[in-house]
Amino acid sequence: MSTHRRLRFVLGATALSVGAAALLAPRTARASGFLTDQFGSDHGHPALANAYSVYFNPAAMAGTYGTELTLDGVVAARSLEYDRPASALSPSDPNNSAQTSNPTYQQANTGQATLFNVLAAPYIGFTTDFGGSKFRLGVASYIPFGGQVSWQKNNSYAGQTNAPGGFDGPQRWSSISTTTSSIYETAALAYRIEALRLGVGASVSVIRTGVTDVRARNADGSDDIFTTSGALKEGRAQIDVSGIELGAAAGVYWDATPDGALRLGASYTSQPSFGTMRLKGTFKLQPGSLGDESTTKAELLQAYPDVIRAGAAWRIARDAELRLDATWQRWSVFKNQCLVEPGASCDVDSTGAPTGTGVKVNIPRDWNDSVKMRLGGAYWINPETELFGSFAYETAPVGKSHEDALTFDSTRLYGTLGVRHAFSRHVIASLAYTYVYFVPVTVNNSAYPNSNSTTSTWPSGNGHYSSELFLFDAALSYRF
Repeated sequence: MSTHRRLRFVLGATALSVGAAALLAPRTARASGFLTDQFGSDHGHPALANAYSVYFNPAAMAGTYGTELTLDGVVAARSLEYDRPASALSPSDPNNSAQTSNPTYQQANTGQATLFNVLAAPYIGFTTDFGGSKFRLGVASYIPFGGQVSWQKNNSYAGQTNAPGGFDGPQRWSSISTTTSSIYETAALAYRIEALRLGVGASVSVIRTGVTDVRARNADGSDDIFTTSGALKEGRAQIDVSGIELGAAAGVYWDATPDGALRLGASYTSQPSFGTMRLKGTFKLQPGSLGDESTTKAELLQAYPDVIRAGAAWRIARDAELRLDATWQRWSVFKNQCLVEPGASCDVDSTGAPTGTGVKVNIPRDWNDSVKMRLGGAYWINPETELFGSFAYETAPVGKSHEDALTFDSTRLYGTLGVRHAFSRHVIASLAYTYVYFVPVTVNNSAYPNSNSTTSTWPSGNGHYSSELFLFDAALSYRF
């Protein structure tokens, strides 16, 4: 094939990949808002050169040769249990024994809540060396942040009129249903300095973020079901917001040995919007029987982390490789989820209480930075078939006092097994399974009822939390 025809073919394939990414990427995803970049399984690694490099380390594209299109799908099944005890009850007047001792109030606000959510999301990546040049181009579409929480109903309250809100479960003050997604459309460029066996790369992403959330809400931040006169007080709050941000990433990649047995990689990925996101939409408040439903324009201010990754892959024998990587996520920027009037700022104090006008509702988060360490390996039973596996440990971004049914997280332990097989020099497929265990957490000192303002006061998140995650990743690659 001539150079001109090859260039036309590469550009055409690039356009096809971008078009496929735009069509196949879901417009909504389903999880709780954590970093959920599980696509590629163990091959999503800053020191491995493949189509996943567009996201994990754009410089690692410098280690790829030829042109490759990868279609990857992750299916995740998550279980979560939350037992809400009497210590979590958050009445507006703790001294009103007639209200706090009401059996309906207690039973509708305590007990076990469960969910089992299944979701799927694609990664679509394309890389090319333009027919043997020192440059590499990559494009990809994927969802590193996103998902859904949808809790099972408490059927003992189905059709009841005395406490209809109890049907949504005792966790409803933190979460009834939530959908959030940040869909990335990324273009990356890398350059290989052959004399140094060094690659450098960078990427730019257009990010489309959307959030919808429904939960129980009283204006005073309590979990009251009734007023002192017996009228229905429990209401509902709903937000529906979205926005478009920019992001960027850069990295380095080095073949540390002339034979490529040892490869090193490191990358930095910016925050969406390079700081605080401003998502625009509506806020709906339905205050039980105490007033009329209202819908107003609103903006959600929140910040996702920037991420640093570093890793190494060492071919210790002809048919065996060791892999190590670490990820640092700056979740300490996730201080608040602040719903404000259009154009307003999130002016709040250390408890999350507003210090100025314009804040409609605020959820104090006050998360911490987290670290993930992964050790893995691969063994080739023949040149075409790779068996791989890993173990990983990740610290929790959420402190005990800020756990709730929507954003529960804890120390995570990961175990992965997979296989990758080349059916020909053009077609490669892989399949992997990952089990994620969340160390159970019991909260006795929830911070949510302790704000200096009802705007930022929420019912207690005290109780016992436990969760598991089951991940299945399948991928098909075609090399030109």
